[in-house]
Amino acid sequence: MAAGPFRKDQPMIQPNFRALIVDDEDNFAESLAIALDDMFDVTIANSLVAARQILAEQTVAVLLLDVRLPEGNGVDYVHEFKVLQPNTIIVMLTAHATVENAIAALKQGAADYFTKPVNIPKLKQELNVLLENRQLHQQVRSLQRQIGSQAAAVFNASPLGAMKYIMEHVPLIAPLNIPVLITGETGTGKERLAQWIHTMSEQNGELVAINCAALPQDLVESELFGHVKGSFSGAVANKEGLIEKAAGGTLFLDEIAELSDNVQAKLLRLLESGAYFRVGDARERRISFRLIGATHKDLSNPANGFRADLFFRINGISFELPPLRERIQDLPLLVRLFIDEANRAYLKQITEIEAEALSALQRYNWPGNIRELKWVIHRAVAVAAGPLLTVKGLGTSPEIFRSRAAMPTGSAPSSDKAALSFRNEIATLEIQRIKAAMEATGGNKTEAAGALGISVRTLHYKLKKYGL
Repeated sequence: MAAGPFRKDQPMIQPNFRALIVDDEDNFAESLAIALDDMFDVTIANSLVAARQILAEQTVAVLLLDVRLPEGNGVDYVHEFKVLQPNTIIVMLTAHATVENAIAALKQGAADYFTKPVNIPKLKQELNVLLENRQLHQQVRSLQRQIGSQAAAVFNASPLGAMKYIMEHVPLIAPLNIPVLITGETGTGKERLAQWIHTMSEQNGELVAINCAALPQDLVESELFGHVKGSFSGAVANKEGLIEKAAGGTLFLDEIAELSDNVQAKLLRLLESGAYFRVGDARERRISFRLIGATHKDLSNPANGFRADLFFRINGISFELPPLRERIQDLPLLVRLFIDEANRAYLKQITEIEAEALSALQRYNWPGNIRELKWVIHRAVAVAAGPLLTVKGLGTSPEIFRSRAAMPTGSAPSSDKAALSFRNEIATLEIQRIKAAMEATGGNKTEAAGALGISVRTLHYKLKKYGL
């Protein structure tokens, strides 16, 4: 039965949803399962070990977890179960309610806390509300995927250029939970591409970005995987690793080639089994996330010191981002994108860039790639006195200014011709993007406007302007 709005005054009959009851009292568990049978496909586990196994193999919508179990306090396992399935709603059950246990459970990620004997009508009502809230969250994520991310704009610039492969394949691979490796020079947009893939994915968790080169070498393992108190000098308390923050989401490891061999081996085991240990901990933990790695190095070259087995594991899908100098045809639209970004950031209203300024930007070699371009434009917008970006405004970037000054006399096109060329190029690219958005949404102007990041009113204006 398809998911739909939930009535708070009626049981939600949804056999596609699974509820897991974890309780060692057989009679109670069976009676609760019968009571919830009109809402869920119910499974019973009488131990934490059995529950962990089920959660590792099946998608569970609701977990009803007893506090007192033979292996220990159920509250202590809430976090682990949320890591295994971040979207699962966890409700604690207990015959010995304490404020301390309730607070601890909620802090760990439980959604509610019921005392035994359970008030079944109240429990059903609360589960309906929790499931409705979860569905609303999923709808928001769906809209986010439809609209996409501004991060995608730097790759949508030229459908006929070097980015065509990326533009075509990201929507295809994003929903698949397989690793992605992004290569390219520094500043080519590797993190932006990771953000786009995450936005288009089925992951409901967060994107956690980590620059491996920026982590202290002696603390990399602890930072990534966490540690327990007393595991080394300075470990004065238990610490959650950065990978745990990516549970149910995406872990982006920039400069992944900088990881030591020991950390690479631990990461490989995690990717292969979904299991890991915090530093100094004997307790195995499990986690699910999508890995995106990035590097400017050739990981297949043994000279770069990267494990071959890990390379093969993370190289499920690979994207190579070209340097900006090889996609210079995209520069006018990238300039427009960064002007819009800077307008929002600095509350400016820059509407145009001087043709001579654009010409200078197009002649520059851009060793820092789109990252350098972004900050050149942001600086120029920040200090601009009027609505036009000028060559003088680019004077805050001496390399570009010298590049312009070094041009042979007469080699630059006239101001009028350059301005016309710029406007025509922007118009052509804008028409291509509008057509693509309208085709992708079946002509739905509201959805197309959302995908383009503009209002419906603006889209109507542009459709009329270009005769589309």
